[in-house]
Amino acid sequence: MSLLGTWRSHINAVRKVVESGWSSALILEDDADWDVTLKTQLQYFANCSRDLSNAGRNESHWVTSETITHNPYGDDWDVLWVGSCANPPAPENHRIFPGEGEQTHYVFAADGGMACCFGYAINYKSARSLLGWLLDLDEPVDFALSSYCGNHRCITVWPELIGSNRPPGSTSRDSDMGRSDDGTLREKGSTRNIVHSAILNMMERLGRRKPYQ
Repeated sequence: MSLLGTWRSHINAVRKVVESGWSSALILEDDADWDVTLKTQLQYFANCSRDLSNAGRNESHWVTSETITHNPYGDDWDVLWVGSCANPPAPENHRIFPGEGEQTHYVFAADGGMACCFGYAINYKSARSLLGWLLDLDEPVDFALSSYCGNHRCITVWPELIGSNRPPGSTSRDSDMGRSDDGTLREKGSTRNIVHSAILNMMERLGRRKPYQ
């Protein structure tokens, strides 16, 4: 039932984009978390996404703060998969931008091998085609989206910009799919690959911990 519920929530979100005629939308899962510097990270990512449409225009793979503009993400994409849990190797045609701490982010066109739907953007055109694709429920929704990317233009980033927060307490709450309770408890909340968690920072500002400066 949890698998069906997850599928239903994503289908409803995609259908909302189509019915409302929205030009684009960012779909997030309810436990999504991101770095407090997400705005800057998305500026880098936008520049990389747009630049990938003109692969080979720049000799350098690196995107620096000096190359950031206020232009959008470009038009040559169906899905901007900014929150996944897979670790696919970056192909040769990629763009790189600096992350928080010692992180380096790789932006590239994904053609499958992805998992988890913590956060992804779609546009009106891709929403219409994705809606039909997801209606055939024979695999988890993230695998279905990964299969969709095998036939469409999907831009992804690794490490991810949006992750899944794991709160303190029972680890059985980590996923809605295939839950099992072995009694394992997590003492401290965390989000994989997110250096300065927005959720943890919010808790800190509420007085639970010292906030990020």
